[in-house]
Amino acid sequence: MTESPHRRDGTTGGWRDASLFAAVGGVVYAVVVLAWMRSNGLYFAGGDPVTTALGVGYAGGGLWLVAAVPLYLLARLSLCTPAIVTAGLFGNTVYMWAYGTHLHPLSSYLTVWPLLFALAVLAGGLEAVLRVGTDRFGGVGGLRRLL
Repeated sequence: MTESPHRRDGTTGGWRDASLFAAVGGVVYAVVVLAWMRSNGLYFAGGDPVTTALGVGYAGGGLWLVAAVPLYLLARLSLCTPAIVTAGLFGNTVYMWAYGTHLHPLSSYLTVWPLLFALAVLAGGLEAVLRVGTDRFGGVGGLRRLL
């Protein structure tokens, strides 16, 4: 069964709406998380301005990716597990910060974001395989756009 590319109001949805949603969500997430971490004493200190800029770019770009990709997968393919995994991992970081169960949870979150990103994308891949499989064999599930 194919879906119409037109919405009820006559406009078309698609990758542009999903991309804008994801990009804005990623920027908001990165700014809020970096501001929260900055207010808790985390700062970037390199030996020179280039190193500091690379560190800020790595952390800010990573936070943007960690939020933007799961939001895009949610909006474009209705995959919810990447967003849930991302929220859970960030919630775990907040918990470790609040209760002191990790020496440096904030800086660790900024450093190991590629692993966190990989976990979220892997969860989305597993969800996609499951949903496509149930759609093909049972007629239930499938991937559909939300925006």
